[in-house]
Amino acid sequence: MATLMSVVFIAIVVVVNVLVSALSNRFPSMNVDLTAEKLNSLSDQALEIAKGVQNDTDIYLIGDEEAIRKDRVFTSYNLKYSQVANLADKLQEANSRIKVQFVDPDKNPTFISEYASDNLTTGKVLVKTEKRHRVLTVNDMFSMTQSQTSSGYDSYSMVDSALAAAIESVNLDKVPIVAVATGHNELLNSSSRTALDSLLEEENFDVQEVNLLTDEIPEDTQVLMLPTPTTDYTEEELQKMRDFLSKDGPMVDRTLFVTCHPTQGELPKFAGFLEEWGVKVEEGVVAETDTSRVFSTNASYIFADSAEEVLKDNTYNLLVSPTTAPLTILFNANDDIGVQKLWVSSDSAYAAKEDGDTENPETSEQVLATLSSRMVQDGNDIYTKNVVVFGSSVTFTDTFLSTSTFSDRTYLTDLFHYVTGTDDSAVTVVTDKVQTNKLDIAASSGTLSFLGLGVFTIGLPLIILIAGLVVFLKRRHL
Repeated sequence: MATLMSVVFIAIVVVVNVLVSALSNRFPSMNVDLTAEKLNSLSDQALEIAKGVQNDTDIYLIGDEEAIRKDRVFTSYNLKYSQVANLADKLQEANSRIKVQFVDPDKNPTFISEYASDNLTTGKVLVKTEKRHRVLTVNDMFSMTQSQTSSGYDSYSMVDSALAAAIESVNLDKVPIVAVATGHNELLNSSSRTALDSLLEEENFDVQEVNLLTDEIPEDTQVLMLPTPTTDYTEEELQKMRDFLSKDGPMVDRTLFVTCHPTQGELPKFAGFLEEWGVKVEEGVVAETDTSRVFSTNASYIFADSAEEVLKDNTYNLLVSPTTAPLTILFNANDDIGVQKLWVSSDSAYAAKEDGDTENPETSEQVLATLSSRMVQDGNDIYTKNVVVFGSSVTFTDTFLSTSTFSDRTYLTDLFHYVTGTDDSAVTVVTDKVQTNKLDIAASSGTLSFLGLGVFTIGLPLIILIAGLVVFLKRRHL
């Protein structure tokens, strides 16, 4: 009877284990999230987005499934990459239109070749619908920063918000295009604007590159960005810019977004174009005499103030404008074009030039960024054609946009939505960073030694041994 009961009990345990395993694979939410920061749980925001998906959406995790699920991907960075698979499974569980698949580049090179321009390698994620696709890199889902308390690094996860943003982006009926112009040895190139491109994609803008000399500007482009050209534009290219901002063009908000740098050189034809919109880029670099208004003791890394005329509903505490070319507003209003300040310096700043007086400079408020606008009416609707000019292209680099220390990232996010008229768009995803290597228990080394050696290594085994001997001796005397 004892043998039979043991066999039955073991059989029941095996069956229950198989059933629980099968159910947990089918319903990932059954797996209890034991991580301190709930890294394997969907946020309410991500869950809401997943439930609202109306189109068939595929999530392709690039890499061997076992390697991903057992954290054998990016092990040298100590990343818990299995979180990507766990959250993708839960998104699939939330909506039957979402499907998760694993694609091993070594076993399925045909699939990889179909997206050759996206360079799909192990660790990337491809989210796709019939409308469009989006690729997430490890930098979109995780980040590492120097620890403030040790010599190591703090790792952070943005997997939840990154997957949710990608799903929302590929399901939108229409996505505004930010076309980045190339072909003029731009200082702000693709390698230095990684954080900017990621920011725009998180806000559901489609970032594309276009060569104005050889390509046509994509039809749905709302922002044409000129990222600090160092060679002048041709008349044909300038005419494309004029046509892009024409009053007779498509009735949508459109913006030419220009970044500058003191070293980019003279561009006479393009300078003439900007003067049509009431802005002139001056020589020199804006410097600050007040040391409390500079960052990192660099006189040209100045703290800027946001002008109240634009984005006045928000407060931006730390705006940094590094290595800025001074701007001059040529007119406030001319015909149908109005010009406003976006960023300004304090009254203690000045435009430093090679032949200027650096000992006793003449200080005054310096204009750091401007917005020129033309209103176009179509029936009862009003649209704007804008030219935005920033004197600092360094503001748009990874150094200042990949951190929440400064307000530059928040301001530029709001500005891009403002000039594209997408303030009330379907964009709902907020990127949250969750630290993954935070210590759950703070204790001294003596306490840890006592718990590890005294309690768990000696104490508990000794108690179990004594209890076993007591039970054994009592059973012998029955």
